Amino acid sequence: MSDNLRGVLSFVAGAAADVFPSDLAEAIEAVVRGRFADAGAAFEAYRSDPVDAVGWSRLQTRVAKALTAAPQVTGMDAYQSVFLPVRIDGGVERVAIPNVADPLEIGSLDALLGELRAFAAQATLPVDDVELMQLAAHYLENDALIDEDLDVQTYVQLMLAAKQSAAHGVPLWIAVD
Repeated sequence: MSDNLRGVLSFVAGAAADVFPSDLAEAIEAVVRGRFADAGAAFEAYRSDPVDAVGWSRLQTRVAKALTAAPQVTGMDAYQSVFLPVRIDGGVERVAIPNVADPLEIGSLDALLGELRAFAAQATLPVDDVELMQLAAHYLENDALIDEDLDVQTYVQLMLAAKQSAAHGVPLWIAVD
């Protein structure tokens, strides 16, 4: 959980091909399908609004302070990471991908949503789609707030994307843009 991340993240409800170059996406899909046969079906991808990558580490820090345990949020890096619409016991799994140096981190979408809802209750943040979209618009429409509350901005985009992923039964990817 470091503020040394640079760049932009988005959260993508869809397939590996919506996030990675084709060769890497095929390798990732093969491993995911091999380990989790019911990892979700294809649909038109949903991509969140981009957020500053620093927001991920700030959200992790805030969630860690608010909740006793939240392995889906605090145990996941913002790189080669996916939440699947399947049950995964024991937190986040790290799975080797052929010809890739770093493992794919795999978490549970249902557990992630549970952690985000628990965090929202502690932090008095919305979970309703309309309220989430209003909060997102608040930050997008005010240029002075673009670098403010990066943890909240990240939470909003993550929650909206996680809900899309759950509604369509597809994986949720953390994409480094």
